[in-house]
Amino acid sequence: MKTLKLFVSAIEYSANIHLANLLKSLQQSQTPFILYGIFDSTLLQQILGKIPEIANQTEANTLDSSQDSNKTTSMNYTYFSQNIYNPESFRIMGFVGILKLIPTFFKLKAKLAQIALQCDMALFMDSSSFNIPLIQSIRKLSSQTQPFKKPRIVYYILPQVWAWKPKRAQILSEICDELWGILPFEATFYPKTSTITYVGHPLLDAIPYSFDSPQKTQNIAFLPGSRKSEIRALFPIFNQLAKDLKSQGKNAILIIPKAFEKQDLSAIYGDICAFEISFDTYAGLKKSEFAFVCSGTATLESTLLGIPTILAYKAKLLDYWIAKALVKLNYIGLANIFLEFHLFKTPKKNPNPSNFPIHPEFLQKDANVKNLKNAYLHFDYAHFFEQKKILLEYLAYGSAESCAKKIKNFAKNL
Repeated sequence: MKTLKLFVSAIEYSANIHLANLLKSLQQSQTPFILYGIFDSTLLQQILGKIPEIANQTEANTLDSSQDSNKTTSMNYTYFSQNIYNPESFRIMGFVGILKLIPTFFKLKAKLAQIALQCDMALFMDSSSFNIPLIQSIRKLSSQTQPFKKPRIVYYILPQVWAWKPKRAQILSEICDELWGILPFEATFYPKTSTITYVGHPLLDAIPYSFDSPQKTQNIAFLPGSRKSEIRALFPIFNQLAKDLKSQGKNAILIIPKAFEKQDLSAIYGDICAFEISFDTYAGLKKSEFAFVCSGTATLESTLLGIPTILAYKAKLLDYWIAKALVKLNYIGLANIFLEFHLFKTPKKNPNPSNFPIHPEFLQKDANVKNLKNAYLHFDYAHFFEQKKILLEYLAYGSAESCAKKIKNFAKNL
């Protein structure tokens, strides 16, 4: 089998977690590949463990896959190129913050497009504001190339067209060769002519299939987000709440993204003396009996793990009102959104959106210590576990394995 040249654009922390699981499945399938693009190489190595060989950019560019195919297949080597750009710079929340990145993006886009054009497959994960213009640039550049050359363009972890900017569904259908959906209902929002496939939700790849309730540990997990702007807004509230609950005999666990492990935590969070620290989301959640979580992927993670959860979120006022005007959903927590789609097919048919499908949500000024503590003391555990079971049965396992199989089948025909 020839060595697959795989271009990847993965900016978000969660996208890199899912990328690592996909690459692990690809390694297990003994598919040799070189990785190019924008991704968190440090995080990938932390998750994948020891990598047999890491090719630098020069080695990767000069690697002759036809000469090297026997070696990579027999020794099961996986080659990594140097990532082109650190995605940390693009992890920013809010409409205003994005404006600052526009000049950097335009410089980077041309470079990435040139590299992608030399690859066999280009895989884009999440971050549609970054990835859609990049794909369009790749297609434009490929049309100007003689002889005509274009990598197979695949989008995995699609943008939330069911929440806002639905026109992106038509755009992606036109510019991508394959769309890999992670939600059962996503296909209904795309044209019937699009090549969209449901591959399962990647979060379930790392979550054991269990309906068991968490053990009573007296541990409460706090996840104030993976972006520094989110942490600045929410952590002071979580910090005071943790101190209040500590007086009731509870132990507070602060779950910090692995990306911050070697950084100055006091500069990011401030005073963290009230917390036990964990850099492993799943380990921290599994030893907890309850979780307070910032909006995002983490709310779905905690729910699927069976940890009773309360969502809290605070954004800059301008960003909040822009989002409120654009996003036509009753909730912002992914578990609540997904279950509402499952139960009512569309948010518009939910007769009583004030009743949360799974867990409570507190936004902006409502995300305060008093409200969060009161919701914790009156949490409906029976409702949570009943609805969590429904959600687990609705979503599918094996996303990374499904994607790896698709990539391997493509690589066989190179």
